[in-house]
Amino acid sequence: MKKKANILMISSSSSLGGGTKHMFMLGKNLKKFFKIYYAIPKNKNFRKLLNDQNHLVISERRISFLDIIRLSKFVRSKSIDIIHAHGKGAGAIARILVILNKKKLVYTFHGIHLKCHSFIQKIIYIIYEFFLGRIDSTKVLVSESEKEYARKSKIFLGKNNIVINNGVKNMPNKYSRIIKNESKTNSGSSKIKVVSVCRFVHQKNIVDILKIANKIPDVDFSIVGDGPLMSEIKDFILKNNLKNVELIGKRKKVFDYLYNSDIYLSTSLYEGLPLSILEAMSIGLPIVASNVTGNCDTIINGKSGYLYDSKDIKCAIECINKLSRNKKLRINMGNLAYERQRALFSKKLMIYKYANLYMKQKL
Repeated sequence: MKKKANILMISSSSSLGGGTKHMFMLGKNLKKFFKIYYAIPKNKNFRKLLNDQNHLVISERRISFLDIIRLSKFVRSKSIDIIHAHGKGAGAIARILVILNKKKLVYTFHGIHLKCHSFIQKIIYIIYEFFLGRIDSTKVLVSESEKEYARKSKIFLGKNNIVINNGVKNMPNKYSRIIKNESKTNSGSSKIKVVSVCRFVHQKNIVDILKIANKIPDVDFSIVGDGPLMSEIKDFILKNNLKNVELIGKRKKVFDYLYNSDIYLSTSLYEGLPLSILEAMSIGLPIVASNVTGNCDTIINGKSGYLYDSKDIKCAIECINKLSRNKKLRINMGNLAYERQRALFSKKLMIYKYANLYMKQKL
């Protein structure tokens, strides 16, 4: 019997974001075929998957000389074959490790966010990727639009790059007999409900959700999540006296809120390939999303949802109004989103492609 390949997955963030969820989804589903280890800052969200034998605690969002020494020892003691870096910070740490330990490196970008940087920062990052990006054995981009954005931004990809779409678990359709009207969060209201699931950070552009809600008082909006901008969002709600917006906070059972909603809304400024939209698609919710990198891969505009220019919230309002007034349209678009998720963005397909990638690295 062949020895299982030992894989070290690295994340420099402990937040419950898409990149971290993606990393643990891979680890949980591939542990039968590979020996999985983790390097991540102190983390409560996934503590059931972590123990003293498979886990090394590293610093939050920074490169530490002490961490590099400890990680190098960990790589040698666990006979790591492949290092998989998730995100930019992890990529920098992993590239140093590979220089010191000569291992194979898989690097998943999880979103290339140059739009939030100054011109000088962009140039520095492009130069950094041009030189140190050559260390990577394989670069993984999580969507076709992310790859196209990288190419247009002159980010070095080399020949060994691959697109592996993010994937989520296939869930029962919202409109199936089993699920319909069974949500535990059902408030009894007959009003149309729009839901968003996101971290409260600049990238998610939550203020636009509030601006949209302010213009559609007869529709209820729920935002599931938490983050550093929570107080700013609360202040906006109070200042504008918004009665149709509910801040749910961070929840483990997100699907309870998805099943109790009619439309999914994303106002992000940029994405890699958002798991939250894919999860909404997996139950058959129609999507209204900003037409930005990552979001634009999820649905077919006008068929399984609507894409709108991120600067044009009037268009987003029109799309939500159109869906809220027509149940048949919501069901038809939701069903097409449901089918598209299964065809392109299933967890099973994603796991299969990563397993093949790891096996090729081991050869």
